[in-house]
Amino acid sequence: MKLFILAQILFLTRLVGFAKQVMLADSITKNPVSYATVYDANGAVIGRSDMGGYISLQKGYEYHISHIGYQPKSLVYNEDDIIFLSPSSYIISEITATAKRKKYYHCKVYFRSIEHVDSCLKYYMDGIREFYIDTKSRKVHCGNVVTNYFMSKRQDIAQKKRSMMIGDRYMALPFIDKYSLYEETMRDKKRNIKAGVVYADTVSIGSCKMLPEKNEMLFSIDALWPKNMLVINLFGYTQVLSKHNKTELYRNDDYNAPSVFDLKSSNSYRHLTLTHKKENLVRDIDVEDEFYVVEYEYTDKKESSPPELLQDDYKKYSGMFPITERIREQLVREE
Repeated sequence: MKLFILAQILFLTRLVGFAKQVMLADSITKNPVSYATVYDANGAVIGRSDMGGYISLQKGYEYHISHIGYQPKSLVYNEDDIIFLSPSSYIISEITATAKRKKYYHCKVYFRSIEHVDSCLKYYMDGIREFYIDTKSRKVHCGNVVTNYFMSKRQDIAQKKRSMMIGDRYMALPFIDKYSLYEETMRDKKRNIKAGVVYADTVSIGSCKMLPEKNEMLFSIDALWPKNMLVINLFGYTQVLSKHNKTELYRNDDYNAPSVFDLKSSNSYRHLTLTHKKENLVRDIDVEDEFYVVEYEYTDKKESSPPELLQDDYKKYSGMFPITERIREQLVREE
């Protein structure tokens, strides 16, 4: 009997195949690409590449790869040791080429927030939002916003239990902090950068990569460090945040540390579990928020754009930053 069970296990293992550690790398510099999101054939998140660019894939399976600094890539994995990603490039519309001595930095961002619950696409939101940032105090003022919102009607991920009605919706509108992720990290005296690696004390927590061909800097960190996880208990709920990665892409001039005024795009990924002590129910949740600065100017006036103009901007810019084909198909299927 034991031999029969062992034979069955070996047979199934051959069918499924072994997962293999694969490096995702920049097609130009050959450097590893950390914190790229990888989806399966159904559009569910299977994981993120680590700081060395590695992720486990299985031969013969379809995958879709997404990263704010690279063009989306779809493939059927064939046991390659390295998968190369092509850097993406888009031109920011600078409305007025004026000096930074102006009172405000005004920018518009195209944003996208995607949430999977139990590996199923449940929430999706994208849109245009504008910001005014005081060039002296760096106080951030939010302008108008237009959004497109989707919630799945699938019954297998519906919130049927009364105790779960606080919700599993973690997506949110974008916000720009007064300090860039790079500045905020370097303000901590325990952190430093050596040979493109971000250290906290002696622990590697991220990467800092120069992209000289595009005059850009790509900065990524593990935002959970020094914790391995963050646990919150509230009204009988237990929320466990086990992964939180942040990445920002900046224009880089080689002279000054990249600030919020140099920000081109931002990505934040979180993996959470949500449970309730009185219900036999566990939610696995993956949330990815990203935005791209599509226009900016320095100005002395703070006048919010009319909604009609932002609607036109949404039509103009939403096609510039494609989502994975499987997610697009799910959105179309449930409309």
